[in-house]
Amino acid sequence: MALIDWTGEFSVGIKSLDEQHQNLVEIINKFDEARRRGKGSKVMGQILNEILGYTQEHFAFEEKLLEKTDFPGRKLHQSQHRQLLQKVERLQHDFLNEDRRITAETSELFDYWLTSHILKHDKEYSEHLQKSAVEV
Repeated sequence: MALIDWTGEFSVGIKSLDEQHQNLVEIINKFDEARRRGKGSKVMGQILNEILGYTQEHFAFEEKLLEKTDFPGRKLHQSQHRQLLQKVERLQHDFLNEDRRITAETSELFDYWLTSHILKHDKEYSEHLQKSAVEV
């Protein structure tokens, strides 16, 4: 059973961003499944690195679009991205340098982050980007 099931509710109406969000959901579901199956720390560390790297790429892409279209809430959205990245970086640091354990709390954070960030904060720019003439 997947931690997060992608539904149309998550769509922000921008194909490239929806595809990136779907990829992120897939990676996080892979991470959660590995955690539940008790995969080794090497596998978990690799997936955690994948989550961090993909998140950084996605946030940079999204922020570039918000800047190109002069989205009024851009600074706040960037701040939210920084906070989320710091949480993931902290998880990665703790995993690599401390006990190499992943708890259910980690999956809960990813679940909350994706559902809260996409469903609430990303939806805020959706209409603005759809009206924009910028190629995405």
